[in-house]
Amino acid sequence: GRKNGGRGGGGGGRFSGGGGRGFRGGGRGRGGRPSFNEGPPERVIPIGHYSHACQDDLVLKVDLNEEVPYFNAPIYTEDKNQIGKIDEIFGPIKDYFVSVKLSENIKAKNFRLKDKLYIDPRKLLPLQKFLPPLPGAPKGAGGSRGRGGGG
Repeated sequence: GRKNGGRGGGGGGRFSGGGGRGFRGGGRGRGGRPSFNEGPPERVIPIGHYSHACQDDLVLKVDLNEEVPYFNAPIYTEDKNQIGKIDEIFGPIKDYFVSVKLSENIKAKNFRLKDKLYIDPRKLLPLQKFLPPLPGAPKGAGGSRGRGGGG
């Protein structure tokens, strides 16, 4: 009876296995929509410009001051062709860079210094989320825990 993936023993498998899986990874996209199938966004804004290549990744100097991109946020050309996804964010907080893991057919050598690249503005978080609260700011900024209500 054990050849079938141990179906017979521990009958609670159906609940414990499936239920817990939703916590890993999938929680980022709103309402659990698969993030890979969203298609091009209705608008994109410049995130920064090409600085250099590092192995097969692009390194972008980010030109935004008040926002930080999500990890794995898609990066686009101006005409909304996705070229890859954000892999790492590094550097000082007001002068940072991101590395972009390129999509399969995209090569780093196709980019030139200062080429502008773009991001869906919905894939940005306010920089304040990453900074310590300002002195005098209310502690626990009202319901930031629990269900992410507004957007």
